[in-house]
Amino acid sequence: MKRTTFDDDPCPIARSLSVLGERWTLLILREAYRGVRRFADFERELGIAKNVLSARLKALVESGVLDRTPSKDDARSIEYRLGRKARELFPVLMALALWGERWACDGKSPLRFRNRHSGAALAAVKVFDAEGIEVQARDVAMERVPADGAAAA
Repeated sequence: MKRTTFDDDPCPIARSLSVLGERWTLLILREAYRGVRRFADFERELGIAKNVLSARLKALVESGVLDRTPSKDDARSIEYRLGRKARELFPVLMALALWGERWACDGKSPLRFRNRHSGAALAAVKVFDAEGIEVQARDVAMERVPADGAAAA
């Protein structure tokens, strides 16, 4: 049987894919980070079909990634703004973008990511443990915890 959702999977990566794994989702978020707010602007920037965009925006709002609010300029218009969950995705999206520059675009990407204020290029995203020590993939252990989330003895 083909799996259509990871909503019940115990793995947080799989569950994240239930929210973010559809092909247009990260591109919609990329545009939202650039300041795109309105449906027509997402449609124009992405070249995405209206029905697909509508479904993706609805799913992102329902999952709390985007907030759907009346426009500050025109209360009859709707805007889609980055919610808290989207703002916390920033390091993930930047890590993906930097990986893409290096590996998917062979270092020849037409886009460069820079600090808006200093102009400095962004550096690799690093992972640290709770004690502030940088960790690599080989340093990470994945272990199951009891269903109630309590720490194992």
